Amino acid sequence: MTCLQSENKVTLRGRIQRAAQRMDVPEGMLYGLPQLTLDGDLQLLIERHQGITEYGTRRILIASRRFTIEISGESMYLVAMDRDNIRIRGTIHGVRFLGGDNPC
Repeated sequence: MTCLQSENKVTLRGRIQRAAQRMDVPEGMLYGLPQLTLDGDLQLLIERHQGITEYGTRRILIASRRFTIEISGESMYLVAMDRDNIRIRGTIHGVRFLGGDNPC
């Protein structure tokens, strides 16, 4: 990425931040990023996902537009899934973001 591309990216990011503030919505929504809601260590809701790429009782991988979400735990299972949302229950030990964009 060139410096000019980096400057354009910063300018665009600022515009998106201001638009999100005006519309009173999370900035990530305008980027199409997933929103995660963790209810203690018992349940995880993921909104704006791109599907499940790996599924097991100890590890689940969820695709998103920019990265993969890794959920680790025990006795995890899928409660519900539709085009926009995934709900997982079990004992959740951790959530990590794998891959993704590196800042310039």
